[in-house]
Amino acid sequence: MIKKILISSLLLFLIVLGLFWLSAAILLFIVTYSIISHYIKLIKHSFLKKTIKCIVVFLFLLSSLIFSRMLILDLFRIPSSSMENLFYPGDIIVVNKLKYGPKLPRSPFDIPFINLAFYNNKNALSRIKSNWWNYNRLAGTTNVKRGDVFVFSLDISRKYFVVKRCVGLPGDTIKIIKGEVYANSTLYNSPETVKNSCNFRLKNKKKFFTIIDSLKIEENLIYDNSSPNWASGIFSKHELQILQKMNCIDSIKKNIDHLNVAQEELLKTTDSRWTLDDMGPIIIPKKGMEIDLNPDNFLLYKKIFNLFENSIIIQRNGIYFIDGEKETTYKFKLNYYFMMGDNRKGTSDSRSWGFLPESNVIGKVQCVLFSNKNK
Repeated sequence: MIKKILISSLLLFLIVLGLFWLSAAILLFIVTYSIISHYIKLIKHSFLKKTIKCIVVFLFLLSSLIFSRMLILDLFRIPSSSMENLFYPGDIIVVNKLKYGPKLPRSPFDIPFINLAFYNNKNALSRIKSNWWNYNRLAGTTNVKRGDVFVFSLDISRKYFVVKRCVGLPGDTIKIIKGEVYANSTLYNSPETVKNSCNFRLKNKKKFFTIIDSLKIEENLIYDNSSPNWASGIFSKHELQILQKMNCIDSIKKNIDHLNVAQEELLKTTDSRWTLDDMGPIIIPKKGMEIDLNPDNFLLYKKIFNLFENSIIIQRNGIYFIDGEKETTYKFKLNYYFMMGDNRKGTSDSRSWGFLPESNVIGKVQCVLFSNKNK
């Protein structure tokens, strides 16, 4: 009786959250297992009954594990330092796929454990970069919000997963001015974990180095003996706030565009003045949004036209053709996001590779299961 009440409460709770599909799936599992268990009890041969029961239990456990990893929760390893100090290389994170709704598999390679059989098949392996099925996503509990940190696949290889922070939503106009992000003309209040390169004019050198040592961030510091009152380094907003409160720094100046990144490595544009710290305005594509086809838009959105929108758009003598038809405007089929790493000078993000399609979103980072911070 108590078990039935608990199950009913769980199913009702999921329905309230809008997860009707998950309620139905759990109910189907329970009903199917109950029916099979009923027929197993009718088997008179003891050894055969135990054998079949063990096989059924194993198959249901395996199915539950596949279902959970594919549609509910999964584990990922942080591949780089692009989100330092929030995550560190080698950290194991738990990713919640229910938040934005789980993406259904687009090929057998997206199905945990089942994909092992396809990795050993040469014919199937030749299609690893192809989508076997159309893009579909089940209902989630919320939409992506500005500031969310989530896991996504960067390309269609299904091998390279990335973690970044969303700073721009579909339809937003993004502009980066002197390293600060503006969304729809409003300054984005970046979290304290965001790191930038800064120069420091020291007021009390001894106290400064004592604090740096206590914070265990001395590896971030660059000190030039020829300029004893100056130092530079890569620090988070939180670390800078601590240093400012300690009254050991006379001034802090953010290093702007000091990497001198080549235009070829930035988001494609006709404006040659764009840099990592100064670019825009950029309109993030939204499903149903219509744009004029002109040299600026064609260059900015060309990659997603062909790679994610499945539209072949070419330009001939200033005239644009979509799938062979002459057009002057284009309507987007998907929503896109603008992603940035918290380690602003140590990350490759939307400033370089462009917009992230919603079809590549995997799930929101829920927590860190295992951290490499002190290793």
